[in-house]
Amino acid sequence: MIGARVAPLILAVAVAACSKAPPPRAPETAASNRGETVAATAGAASCPATGRWAQCSVLHSLDRAGLAPHLDSTATPDEKALSGSAFVVKIGSTARLEVFLYADSAARIADEKKLDKSKLVGATAPQTILRERTLIENANLVGLLTSINDHQRERVSDALTAGPPQPSSR
Repeated sequence: MIGARVAPLILAVAVAACSKAPPPRAPETAASNRGETVAATAGAASCPATGRWAQCSVLHSLDRAGLAPHLDSTATPDEKALSGSAFVVKIGSTARLEVFLYADSAARIADEKKLDKSKLVGATAPQTILRERTLIENANLVGLLTSINDHQRERVSDALTAGPPQPSSR
């Protein structure tokens, strides 16, 4: 008889416990000088949604794509023709992404003319035996990805060509 009264109570407690959402996670932040993953919410004060790419928004987009980016503060870009604000991101154990940021898309387009595009391929173009770097262009960003993994090339390109975080329309 007692079991008949306790069973509905246990069921009600179990349903209530399962229906609670887990507490929201705080944005991950890490010291970039240690080469750790850096992810910031696009709306955070440290990474405002301005409609232009910033280092934090690049890292956040790559992180959201499941690519586990690591800022490599000890590396310098191999590409010397570009003059944008540059940083290097490691993706996985072998891929390297050189990112160049500009004040706006016009500055990016003007500076990008200095690139020897015969040594680069687009994200959807197959690489040749020369293993060209992948050129990724969007808004105020130029990315040069060194990776021979086609799936990884596509994922990085998709994450960055989706566009930078846009300002709220409120």
